[in-house]
Amino acid sequence: MKPSYIILLAAVFALAGCPSSSISSAVDSANKKLEMEGSPFRYVAASDSSMVMTLMPLPAGPSKAVPGLVKKSMDSITQEEFRQKRSVANLEEVRYLQDGREVWVLQTLSNTGIAYVVAFESAGNPDSNVRMKGPYTYQK
Repeated sequence: MKPSYIILLAAVFALAGCPSSSISSAVDSANKKLEMEGSPFRYVAASDSSMVMTLMPLPAGPSKAVPGLVKKSMDSITQEEFRQKRSVANLEEVRYLQDGREVWVLQTLSNTGIAYVVAFESAGNPDSNVRMKGPYTYQK
């Protein structure tokens, strides 16, 4: 078993019997890490013993990329969604991060959201490189 898994398991067991202040500490700690990574996601306490990931409220609008680059990005997302055993990948909205990256939110029928963080080398060039992270699942 990898050391990181052992640490994670120890943290889960430690939180299992702790009062709600421990979940608050866990949420704070996890959110500090996400913030340092530039993530658009944050954890919230779902109960005294669990937390869920949510998407931060961010401005939304059309992608700033040219249509050819949008298609290239959606094709990559569609391929990844098929690998994840999800048959449909329809873009619901694009949200903007302050550093120029975009959060592409997919349509879902449940309270579980699916999103990808997309960064363009040059949003105006259809042959530009695209860096994508995800899929991220979160509670709507």
